Amino acid sequence: MSVTELTPRIEARDGVAVTVYTKSECWGCGKTKQKLEENSIEYTEVDMEHDQTAYLYVTETLGYKQAPAVVVSAPEGVVHWSGLQPQMIRKHITHRDEAALEAAS
Repeated sequence: MSVTELTPRIEARDGVAVTVYTKSECWGCGKTKQKLEENSIEYTEVDMEHDQTAYLYVTETLGYKQAPAVVVSAPEGVVHWSGLQPQMIRKHITHRDEAALEAAS
């Protein structure tokens, strides 16, 4: 399966769709969701403990062993990472326009 098939296309900010693959009792998952919610970012949460296809996608296709796994689908392409990574949330979701301007200068 492709990323497009497993990543729901929910419009968030600036045409960005965010999917957060989580596990229960995951501190980083809760903090990642909190960071998105604080910035009014819509996201789709997929519980890997109850969705075997999602678990296989994260572990085998993406190659991650740590939750959460975050997949960001934007007009310019797909970016993903695992674990609590506030700098990636900022760069690719909450402040991506600012990051693009910084990279261009």
